[in-house]
Amino acid sequence: MTAGRRTSFRRNRLYLAGLSPAAFLLALFFVGPALWALASSFTNRALVGIDAANPRFVGLDNYTRLFSDPDFARVILNSVIFVIGSAIIGQFVLGLALALLLDYAERRGFLATNLVYAAVLLAWVNPTIIAGFLWVAMFDFYNGSLNVGLSHVGLGPVDWFGSGPMLAVIIANIWRGTAFTMLIFLGALRTIPSDIYEAARVDGANAFRRFWDHTLPLLRPIAALTLLSVTMATFGTFILIQALTNGGPALQTEVIALYAFHQAFQAHAVGYGSTIAVVMLALNLGFAIVFLRWSRARA
Repeated sequence: MTAGRRTSFRRNRLYLAGLSPAAFLLALFFVGPALWALASSFTNRALVGIDAANPRFVGLDNYTRLFSDPDFARVILNSVIFVIGSAIIGQFVLGLALALLLDYAERRGFLATNLVYAAVLLAWVNPTIIAGFLWVAMFDFYNGSLNVGLSHVGLGPVDWFGSGPMLAVIIANIWRGTAFTMLIFLGALRTIPSDIYEAARVDGANAFRRFWDHTLPLLRPIAALTLLSVTMATFGTFILIQALTNGGPALQTEVIALYAFHQAFQAHAVGYGSTIAVVMLALNLGFAIVFLRWSRARA
């Protein structure tokens, strides 16, 4: 180790010491399982039976099986629709809109702001399985809250899980996760100096121009990281979908995380399920590269 490196290490050792617990937890709960899944994807490891006790190395057999699986293309399409509808159009756009409205209301002292804030947060703090059961009750054909409300306005009941199961799970996940995006954007909006908006008003810019020319460019780095976070979280969502539809009917809501769970823990093919998890990790990595490059691009 050179003298310059030793000096740099001494100067930053307190920071390194502070980061050590987080680095340990990251390695323990994220890096370690990811490496285990990668190693298992090259084996025939099973949950029960002889292959559970003595898994064998099978090379790329699991990947060959996966990419020739006729259901996998449907699963990928479902995952893309779910991510676009729930994470990008739903949580991201709705969270930004709520943050803008709450920021506007707070600046003008509206009294109902805290009630709206609490209502959105209440959806987020609910355990995922409880949120799933709640939406099962709301989507119920005969006595569900949504169909009762539609009946009162003369629109009749809707078979949510029969005619639009993907829409149903997207709505439930948007309700569940929008608060996270809203909180991030609320914090980011409060860091923007008010002088910027005052100067724009003096120049004659209306509300839309101030938002488009000033708010969005200043929010872009935060927006990219937020979009990455909600996209990865949505890709990994399966408990909520399992509670609502369990991937049905006829694989219409089977997303990649739920497919990996079904293969590993219901079909007992841990090696094959790990292969699906590795592909999901690669997709998340691809999204991460795209979003991070967008955040660093010049306006």
